[in-house]
Amino acid sequence: MNQKNQKEPCYEEMKPYEKFLATGPESLSEAELLAIIIRTGTRNMGSLQLAGQILSLPKGRDKGLLGLQHLSVADLCRVNGIGQVKAVKIKCIIELSRRLSMADTRDRLQFTKPETVADYYMKRMRYLETEEVILVMTDNKNRMICDRVLSKGTVNCSLVSPREVFRVALEYHAVHILLIHNHPSGDASPSRQDIEITKHLAELCGMMQLPLIDHIIVGDNCYVSFRESGLLK
Repeated sequence: MNQKNQKEPCYEEMKPYEKFLATGPESLSEAELLAIIIRTGTRNMGSLQLAGQILSLPKGRDKGLLGLQHLSVADLCRVNGIGQVKAVKIKCIIELSRRLSMADTRDRLQFTKPETVADYYMKRMRYLETEEVILVMTDNKNRMICDRVLSKGTVNCSLVSPREVFRVALEYHAVHILLIHNHPSGDASPSRQDIEITKHLAELCGMMQLPLIDHIIVGDNCYVSFRESGLLK
């Protein structure tokens, strides 16, 4: 056949799966990628249109792809054509993406540089709808041993028990500790209660010879380090 008469493939007319095979994932839109995950649409709507409808669900501060993190399985199942199986698949993809992002930044964690710690935990906490307090434990070389969730609170407040802090820290033989918590409002500014609790805990840590390295509050793409701000000596 004469090459001049050969028709160039029209990638715009390809279905997402075939387009993926022909051009790779980088060329696909968010809707096309999501369409491959959900595979099928409804009698009156193809998978690509259905994917677009799902991406239009999130409203407010985080729209589109980022907003999917706020949707529950029940929220997704309210879309015609999305049953429990498809909803669970979508939520699993979101969780895998979050963990992949965290794994990538964990290797760069330096506890002498609050921005690296904030970046790591922001990926985990910035979309939480209630406050959560995490205790990070490190060894004598400031390498992470592990972290543990100490408490989950209301939208506005999560209390920290010094007794629980020391119990967990001693259980894992921590040499230093660090507190991380989120502000669901997106504003990382510490409240008066945050400052008072941190000051009290730091004093107790001094008595226990278990230094509190820092207390970092994460918001929406922002953070406050008590150490950097001079709130923790």
